[in-house]
Amino acid sequence: MSEPIEGKRRPRKAYLQARQALLNLLNTPEFNDGDQIPAERDLSSLLGISRMTLRKIIDELIASGVLERRGNQGTWLTHTTIERPLTQTIEHGISKITELNGAVPGSRLIYFQDTLASSRLALLLKISAGDPLVMIKRLRLADGEPFCLETSYLPRALIPDLTAEMLEQSGSLYRLLAEQYRIFGVSDEGTIRVAIMNEEEQALLNAPPDSPALVYRGVIADRFQQPVEYLVSVNHPQRVSFRISHSQDAGQLIKP
Repeated sequence: MSEPIEGKRRPRKAYLQARQALLNLLNTPEFNDGDQIPAERDLSSLLGISRMTLRKIIDELIASGVLERRGNQGTWLTHTTIERPLTQTIEHGISKITELNGAVPGSRLIYFQDTLASSRLALLLKISAGDPLVMIKRLRLADGEPFCLETSYLPRALIPDLTAEMLEQSGSLYRLLAEQYRIFGVSDEGTIRVAIMNEEEQALLNAPPDSPALVYRGVIADRFQQPVEYLVSVNHPQRVSFRISHSQDAGQLIKP
């Protein structure tokens, strides 16, 4: 009984190795988003696999959004939908960034609920554990396609009467904070890491199981350095890239 099972597993292992070999090749500096990949004949020779196996791998990568086939023109690495600069001013929210990328912005409110600050959130927001918070989770869209899932935590004391209806009518959290509450975020300190999406994130972002994500976590503060928001932004790896600008005059990276 064990021999037939072993026989079935070997091709799968070889297939996964071939798939990873292709991904490793496409992740080298020779390739960038939007580039055309080599012809199947050249790739199969380079990777040492049959064209039938290669075609199956390519079809799988097309289905997962890594590659796209353009009629008779060949196969291409998917072009990133949204490029997010790490140097934008705070008032340039996701909607403005989406427009600058030539796409139509959209947003869907997933959660709007009151909660209490955990010890960690209280430390980040410089409030007391157990203080009231507003948690806002929104799915951000570009031309109708989801690319980012954002969760904001704000002290309820700063926005005592904020409602989901007010947010949906405004369409912009930062504009609402500025116009309704005179709250202006001027600094942003955070980190970007790679993490595996959970089931909810995969479903909302239309991502395959166990997909990686570019996750930003940061604190937005006002001009008095008082935190006004803790933000967690889960970005689809095939639809979002982060651009870093460097200023020679300043000699240092500009913080977002």
